[in-house]
Amino acid sequence: MKVFLNGIEMQFAEGGYKYVFMQPYRHFKENTIDKENGDKMHIELYDNGVQIRTLVTKTEVATIINRDIAIDNLNHKIYILEEGNEVRTNPDGSIEIVK
Repeated sequence: MKVFLNGIEMQFAEGGYKYVFMQPYRHFKENTIDKENGDKMHIELYDNGVQIRTLVTKTEVATIINRDIAIDNLNHKIYILEEGNEVRTNPDGSIEIVK
């Protein structure tokens, strides 16, 4: 199965990736829409302004997040960045948020 995040193909991780929000949220709403052909659209709306939309089909999972992101492949985390965040990528695939 192919996995895309903000238009970039990424590694599949058993158990998935964990979202790490740089700006905390208090409340969120989510909804899943089932289509007749078996596809699903999952929508998450957070009170910090983050929107995550995921389309799941038989062959791929495509997610769009309305923020810049940084992917920590070593620890299976997706950092949802805010303006002014700076990221350092390490040779092992992990990342550090510098600012």
